[in-house]
Amino acid sequence: MKLLAHITTYKGKRKEQSLKEHSYKTAKYASECLLNTKFSNTAYLAGLLHDIGKATQLYNEYLEKAFQGEKVQRGSVNHTFAGVIYLFEKFHTDVNSPMEKLTCEITATAIGSHHGLFDCVDLDGNNGFIHRLRKDRSSLCYDEAVSSFFEQVADESEVQMYFQKAVKEITDFFEEARITYNNNGYKTFFQISMLSRLILSSVIEGDRRNTAEFMSQWKEDEREDINWDKWLAYCEDQLSKLDTSSTLNRIRHDISGQCIAFAGNPPDIYRLNVPTGGGKTLSLLRYALAHAQEFNKKRIIYSIPLLSVLDQNVRVIRDYVPDKEKVLEHHSNVVHEKDKGEELDPYELLKESWGAPVIVSTLVQLLDILFKHQTSAIRRMQALCDSVVVIDEVQSLPVKVTEMFNMAMNFLKQYCNATIILSSATQPCFEELKWPIHLAKEPDMVHLDSLQLRTFIRAQVIDCTSPYGMDLDECTEFCGNLVKKHSSVLIVCNTKSQARKLFRRLQKEAKQLGGYILHLSTSMCQEHRSNDLKELQNKLSLLQDDVRNGGGQQKVICVSTQVIEAGMDISFEAVVRVLAGIDNLVQVIGRCNRSNEYGNIGKVYLIHLKNEDLGMLQDIKYRQICTRKVLEFRKQIGETSSISGQAVHRYYQYLFEEIRGKVRYPVKSYGTEIYLMDLLSNNNGSANGKENDGYLLHQPFKTAGQIFEVFDKDTIDVLVPYQQGKKLIEQLKSMEEKQFHLENFKEIMQKAKKYTVSIFENEKERLERQGVLHGILENRIFVLDDKAYHESYGLMDMEEYGE
Repeated sequence: MKLLAHITTYKGKRKEQSLKEHSYKTAKYASECLLNTKFSNTAYLAGLLHDIGKATQLYNEYLEKAFQGEKVQRGSVNHTFAGVIYLFEKFHTDVNSPMEKLTCEITATAIGSHHGLFDCVDLDGNNGFIHRLRKDRSSLCYDEAVSSFFEQVADESEVQMYFQKAVKEITDFFEEARITYNNNGYKTFFQISMLSRLILSSVIEGDRRNTAEFMSQWKEDEREDINWDKWLAYCEDQLSKLDTSSTLNRIRHDISGQCIAFAGNPPDIYRLNVPTGGGKTLSLLRYALAHAQEFNKKRIIYSIPLLSVLDQNVRVIRDYVPDKEKVLEHHSNVVHEKDKGEELDPYELLKESWGAPVIVSTLVQLLDILFKHQTSAIRRMQALCDSVVVIDEVQSLPVKVTEMFNMAMNFLKQYCNATIILSSATQPCFEELKWPIHLAKEPDMVHLDSLQLRTFIRAQVIDCTSPYGMDLDECTEFCGNLVKKHSSVLIVCNTKSQARKLFRRLQKEAKQLGGYILHLSTSMCQEHRSNDLKELQNKLSLLQDDVRNGGGQQKVICVSTQVIEAGMDISFEAVVRVLAGIDNLVQVIGRCNRSNEYGNIGKVYLIHLKNEDLGMLQDIKYRQICTRKVLEFRKQIGETSSISGQAVHRYYQYLFEEIRGKVRYPVKSYGTEIYLMDLLSNNNGSANGKENDGYLLHQPFKTAGQIFEVFDKDTIDVLVPYQQGKKLIEQLKSMEEKQFHLENFKEIMQKAKKYTVSIFENEKERLERQGVLHGILENRIFVLDDKAYHESYGLMDMEEYGE
């Protein structure tokens, strides 16, 4: 009997893939993922053994039935337990050393989790390894699987050789971590968690990549080295055409020059701290290309907090690189995962593996890659290795993930050969926390003198907060008066509900003045926001021309959530910011009189809303408290214009003191507060039983991944009927599974990203009750009815809209 891994039909003919071919291809791809991380042998071993449980007649029969169209239950043949059992029987005995046992457990975790994570020890103290070892082996056809695997697929001496190589890799890692963290087992085992995830990531990538190649009968392009020389030369040529006649542009040019000069520094964790409007996007691209060229990096990854900024930055980056199609934009998981247990989900083959040379994605995606339970997210972790990772607007990091983020960045730098750039106009002092980020000895890429910094002061901050705050009517009147005084006004709210309600009230004011008014929020899909922003920029450009010519009678108003405040190349004469963090305030200052378009110093008004309902937005509450303290501090030091670096640093000191117990991801378990960091370290609270003493890994990986959310509620992406989105919805509705073609579906999904909106689970349930949200393709994709999407607001809260 020939052992098979997959069967498919191509051009009317049956195609079979042997288990041997799939196992070795998976091992090869997994190993290649981690070539520059010192873990390539561990990845190879895990990849080679990942499907040992398929080496049975039962699995061959299962494949044949599925291919013939017979009804089979996906995942009914358990094939992941066998690899775990084999490793433990061979390498986790009384005669094995602790490092051999640790290597065994890390490799077994990767094999046992390649279709879904499991808990090494769950919150009730149950051991996932023991659960697998006690499984009835006859039900797994275990003896047959091991015997057949080593007859037809691999040689045991080869496995023994790779295991010893893996032990060397894990031992070196453990010793380095122990020294780095001064024998602190808590921190060392957190890094072991990261390593376990990385090995798993490489196996998932190898498995999914080879499976996709076989099932579609096309071979993914070899990951050839990108020609960074060519990319850098093209970028330099484009940059040489920029105007440097103004003082501001000359300083931007100097910042860019300092960045490329810094590119020769070795991989580490660095900071780019320049004022808003300092030209960070192009300076970072120039640095990243030069650094990738100098150190032969695999790829450049941009992580950006807001989709509106992502869309803008993608356009800028593509303008300055030669092969624009090689810039991957990834921000939306339109295809939703389901837990298929043992079986490979065919839809998962559609998930991007981040193999492109330049990737632009969101902070949410990056954090999910590091901590979330979905295999599609875990798969992408290997792509961070040997890369330049730029984390733009790093101050947007949610409070609760701060120290987990610090440790993950340390891991990527120390063990994955990654270069990390933390970019912000308001750099948080992560290095001062209990679990600090390990910055380079000389971390700052750019240094500006006081004269250069003064050039960036283009707006004055006016504190209009009061102890009681404004109600919505008072806020409407306040903003209406500003519209009469200023030609253009931007109003930034903390919530989508605030923005919608204020927009409706100000529409009347705008109509009376003959002005243009626009609403922006994440309730609108990316394409919708992009189109409206283009129109807004055109209106502002015409207005600015009018101001320069002595006019300025037109009125332009924008009411937005914070989607507009960070990194947007847009400028208003006056800005109103509802009280949030000092970091938010500094960012929004960058949208006021950005390049002195309005002649005089712009005005930024800070206001506070009465009885503000922030719901789950706890971070904003903490930041508001600390901002009030900084406002008092500014009065004490006589600071009256913009926000100084001294005030920003004081703000973060206040903030990290305020949230001291919140930066390690607190969660409730059986009524007691525990920390996700603890679970991913040694899980002492659950792993104290005698049964767990013989095991080194105690982390509940599955539970921790399910708990982890960047925001306090889980979100899903829904496809909305905005412009081309309508056509895409119809195409998907008409696509039956029997007509499913991977390449066609992938093309539709790529287009669909621009037409999605993220919603919380409770919003999903409400929209389903209202009959305006529907699941298609086995509820993998959710689509919205026309009547629930508004040309001004985007996805509507229909109950609120009826007020």
